[in-house]
Amino acid sequence: MAPTPATPNLGTPNLSTSASEERERIAFGPLRRARRARVLEAMERLDLDALVLGREGNVRYASGVRRLWTAQSRPFTPTCLVMRETDQIVLLSFSASYEGMPEEVLPDDFFSVTWNPMNFVERFVATEGASTARRVGVDGMSPFFDGLMHQAFPNASLVGAEPMMRELRRHKLAAEIDCIRTAAAIAEASLYAAAREVRPGVSEKHLQATYLERMCALGTSQFAQQGTFTQVGADGAIRWVTGEGVLDEGALVVLGGGALWAGYEGSLARTWWSGTQRRPGREEAALHGAWQRVMEAVLAECRPGRRGGDLHAAFEGAGGDPGTGTIAYSTGLGHEGAVAGGALDGAMEQAEELAAGMVLGVRAVVRSGAGAFVGEDMVLVTESGPERLTTLGHGPLAAGS
Repeated sequence: MAPTPATPNLGTPNLSTSASEERERIAFGPLRRARRARVLEAMERLDLDALVLGREGNVRYASGVRRLWTAQSRPFTPTCLVMRETDQIVLLSFSASYEGMPEEVLPDDFFSVTWNPMNFVERFVATEGASTARRVGVDGMSPFFDGLMHQAFPNASLVGAEPMMRELRRHKLAAEIDCIRTAAAIAEASLYAAAREVRPGVSEKHLQATYLERMCALGTSQFAQQGTFTQVGADGAIRWVTGEGVLDEGALVVLGGGALWAGYEGSLARTWWSGTQRRPGREEAALHGAWQRVMEAVLAECRPGRRGGDLHAAFEGAGGDPGTGTIAYSTGLGHEGAVAGGALDGAMEQAEELAAGMVLGVRAVVRSGAGAFVGEDMVLVTESGPERLTTLGHGPLAAGS
């Protein structure tokens, strides 16, 4: 009997959300090598002999290693060393075995988790070229590790490398955008599952649990954040942390969450209607219309060459609430820094220039006497204009606007 032929590549953009990272729906090997080559080219430009990384997104970008996901924040710890001359990567893994490591990371370059800082120093000192390195880039630092780094690289000056890594990560390769599309699809499907449960008497925790359950069913248990599933206060107040309360009749409900797939983030937010006795009135529906005008104004500025200040001006000009906080931020392997709003002042916003290949999370909040409306979408900046990556509808509020 002839062997069954392999399933052909159908060339569909509908990348399966349940496909694991080892499958070739996305060619992860070439993607890892392309990212690594970009890192080495950037090190060449900045004359860095070595690069020490501790931030998880940067480590993932340079090494391609999927490590144990942890929910808590942690202080700077050097967990990845890249040597320019030898193209060697020395990596601390948060797993106990070499299983699942990319082929580019050799067994001798891997060491398991350790809580003794001197183990870092010993591994780095033993790496070829460390003793003669002149310039070493770091993406973070603490006073304690500053001393240890000078032990590991006695002849080197330490150079800040976070701007270099942020610039690399912000300008996406085509395969990275495919990963983000998949993550966004998971986030949208999961958020919609939660939206279908919105009705009076349902708890906020139930909405959150429904979101997380659907996300896991679609192939990932790694959320970008635990999400916001909260009822808007009568005075328009928004709680970003999901609480223990239940939904009232005729309430506005904020739904927001994000999922990670292959390390890449997909996130969005919507405002839904909790009502079975009546449909949204004109005032509630007008909130969605006002939000839509703000978003369209900001998205129109998401083009190559525009700056964060242009997005902020469009946001304010269309009536966005100054209390929104961050208006736009770069996203990919996690959060890649604010572009407009948030803690950025005018000068910093003007320094943030958009380029084709960037993916932005854009958020807007609008308020009126009827309450508040929150919405967030992801947008891809292209040469021909912005492309919305999240397209989930807005339910009853949109239908009545």
